[in-house]
Amino acid sequence: MNIVPSPTYNHLLELFLWMFGSFLIGYLSSWYYYKKRYQSKLEKSADAIQELKNDMQFSIRARKTIERGGVEIKKPKQLNFERIGTATEEGKNDLTQINGIGSFVETKLNSIGIFTFYQLTQLNDEDIEIVTDLIQFFPGRIQRDKWREQAKNYVKSADEEEIEI
Repeated sequence: MNIVPSPTYNHLLELFLWMFGSFLIGYLSSWYYYKKRYQSKLEKSADAIQELKNDMQFSIRARKTIERGGVEIKKPKQLNFERIGTATEEGKNDLTQINGIGSFVETKLNSIGIFTFYQLTQLNDEDIEIVTDLIQFFPGRIQRDKWREQAKNYVKSADEEEIEI
């Protein structure tokens, strides 16, 4: 067993140390270079992020908005039942007779308090927008399917039947 390393071993060790030293010098110099290069950009973006956070505090008025992606929660508008009239489940009409209203949409209309053809005839354009939002229906669909006109026809035919009786 030879305790003295061979000259080849010394040569390889010296080569390894030179390569490791070169690596460390290159790594540290590039780290310093990129740190200086991007430090100002990081500071600018941190300032921009802080400015956005300050702006968001005034525009978003909902609690726990971070969990919801920062979307402002708007309070849903309410229908004016004094103007369109109130009805109950007992006196409801079969709203599915109107073209464009299926059983699913009828259930949604009933859940917001619309049960009769007469209530549909009393809706104005603002009410139609509110109903569209409340039942989460396609915008403009109520006007396209002419729910008001169809409901007026049903109300008119119901009035004529009462007169004949």
